[in-house]
Amino acid sequence: MATRTRRRGDTGTRTRADHTRTGYTRTHTQVSDEGRGRWVALGLWALRVSRVVAAWVSRAWDAVRSVTTAAGWAVIVWTLAGAVVGLVLGWGEFLIGAAVGLVLLLIALPFLVGREPYEVDFRLLHDAVVAGHAAEAEIVVRNPASRVALPGRVDVPVGEGLIDFQVPLLRRGHEHTEPIVIPATRRGIVDVGPATTTRSDPLRLLQRTFHWADVQTLYIHPVTIAVPSTSQGFVRDLEGRSTRTLTNEDISFHAVREYARGDAQRQIHWKSTAKTGTLMVRQFEETRRSTLSIVLDLDERSYADDAEFEMAVSAVGSLGVRAVRDGRDVQVVVSGEVPEFARASVRSLEQLAVTTPRRLLDDLSGVDRSPHVVAMTSLTRMLVEVTNDTSLAFLVTGSQAALPDISAASLAFPADVAVAAVVCDPHSEPGLHALGRTRLLSLGILDDLRQLLARGAA
Repeated sequence: MATRTRRRGDTGTRTRADHTRTGYTRTHTQVSDEGRGRWVALGLWALRVSRVVAAWVSRAWDAVRSVTTAAGWAVIVWTLAGAVVGLVLGWGEFLIGAAVGLVLLLIALPFLVGREPYEVDFRLLHDAVVAGHAAEAEIVVRNPASRVALPGRVDVPVGEGLIDFQVPLLRRGHEHTEPIVIPATRRGIVDVGPATTTRSDPLRLLQRTFHWADVQTLYIHPVTIAVPSTSQGFVRDLEGRSTRTLTNEDISFHAVREYARGDAQRQIHWKSTAKTGTLMVRQFEETRRSTLSIVLDLDERSYADDAEFEMAVSAVGSLGVRAVRDGRDVQVVVSGEVPEFARASVRSLEQLAVTTPRRLLDDLSGVDRSPHVVAMTSLTRMLVEVTNDTSLAFLVTGSQAALPDISAASLAFPADVAVAAVVCDPHSEPGLHALGRTRLLSLGILDDLRQLLARGAA
């Protein structure tokens, strides 16, 4: 009995010890989990705070950088350096210099407060001009405030340049109109605006810029001349171009054949019917509306200088505008730019808008030569692949283009397509030559194009 009692007591003792050990373990685990949770929450809070602080610092830095001029940065550097050197080395002169710089910056701050008293309206009188002619614009500066607006300055960015003028003192409700002449010496597309006004302190340490109106686009068109109608001369195809596809009704007569059920009686050829004793009907070749294709070579190596390329663009513009006004189907194609590493595997062709003369000249204002374009031989092959309606093609290039390359580019067109190559060379005499089945027009000046086309028509 004693042994059983002792064993029961031992069993009870172990059970209580096990319960005590288990409870301690659970309590310790809960404390550890709560501690880790607090550290995680603290880390997340610190991360959010750091992001907010970084955003505020970034905005503050952008604000300081936008209003500080080069002279202002010099004063800030002088102030900080003087304060550090003066406090570390105990030099009073540097401390005085730092104090003077700080005072100058504090005096400049009030000039940035408030809004600009002006209202500025900028507009281009014409959004397209011809190269060599100036574009006209005007700026109207109003004072809508109830107080007098002090004299100021208005800046108008024009491409990479800047036009500025002074605004006189304006009383309440008054305005000042300033005409502006924008030089347009070279073809291109120029962004004009926005007009800006600047407010700064007398020492120009800090300044604040106000933007007015939107950016407007000025198209500087290439110079063009009037050329003979493209519907006469090199090819006369007002009625369309014949094909080898046979049809029952069209303009180009082909032959006669026996009558078949469903044929129109008006197509019966009575003379052939009388001779053969069998009903015979007319058969025609299908005609398609012809297309004038103009190919502009953009390869930089085909031109000796910018003058040759500008002459080529002007020649394309003159031919394209004449064709659009004649009511012909016309397409103007140029090489798309291709990276050097992909020139062997990638071909790119770009068609310019030719719905109206203005659209064509707008697109020609933005073309430029480049060393990273496909050659003209590949360009003409791509053109033939995408369209088969070309009846007359003009290939426009420069004096550095090799004659074999011009001939190879011309041979990409079918044999029934008339091809003319226009070579722009200011140092050559104008002339009209034959290069295989291609007519070669050499231009010394742009006006030679009119004379050579008239000679070709004769």
